[in-house]
Amino acid sequence: MYKFFKTNNLQIVRFIIAGIIASAINFIVYSLIYYIAKNILFAAILGYLAGLLVSFTFAKVWIFRNRSKQSLLRTFFVFSLVYFLGGIEMSCVIVFLDKLLNNHKIAWLFGAFIGSLNNYLGSKYISFKK
Repeated sequence: MYKFFKTNNLQIVRFIIAGIIASAINFIVYSLIYYIAKNILFAAILGYLAGLLVSFTFAKVWIFRNRSKQSLLRTFFVFSLVYFLGGIEMSCVIVFLDKLLNNHKIAWLFGAFIGSLNNYLGSKYISFKK
């Protein structure tokens, strides 16, 4: 595991930075849409999609520097599937740990870690494999 982190440390740091930026964009779009439309579901979906597009752009151009011949649409579809799976994993971990620990904050932290781990490894080895 140490060797993996040592080999991929720059990529991991870039993934974390991009994730923070994408999350900020997600929240900003979510807040603006909610302020304008007063519809939380619509705001959540548009915020998530904005964050997903930012994440995809960072992953393709900056984190994994992918120059694949695969079509952009196919790459985005696979990337979205990886992130959808990560969202399901995160949600399951949160629900399970919240029931076990009765602490939604700790449950969220563990869930976010599992989701992020899925998203990094899935992006590296599935979406943007070389």
